[in-house]
Amino acid sequence: MSQPAVTATFIATDGEYLEAVIEVDGQRLHVMDEFGGAQMAAGTQFQAELRPLPGESDDWDAIFGANPGAEKGLRRLDGWRYLALGVVVSVDPVVCDCGLLRVEDAFRTRDERCVGAYVGVTLARLDAGIA
Repeated sequence: MSQPAVTATFIATDGEYLEAVIEVDGQRLHVMDEFGGAQMAAGTQFQAELRPLPGESDDWDAIFGANPGAEKGLRRLDGWRYLALGVVVSVDPVVCDCGLLRVEDAFRTRDERCVGAYVGVTLARLDAGIA
């Protein structure tokens, strides 16, 4: 699933395909560098595509209990792992609108009653590439 381009500011990188730090909409994100950050000066703005990689399927109760505040956004867990908070906008496949990005297939269901539910899903990694 293609993500909409976002304007990112490059902060730092450990190298290609390693951890990098960028800023999007005032939030610092730790991502896998698939955008050539080693060739950029700190502060460089670029059009990025954020690509979430869902982790192993979380427990159903954990997914539906993780977002009692009905939020959209990303909470960093460690490294480039995140808890993506958002709302289910479709099922089969499941798509969650998490504000900065949409997460597809974080869990599976065909139950239309899940549309509109606020959830939290673990991302194993957040990648950033050139849009």
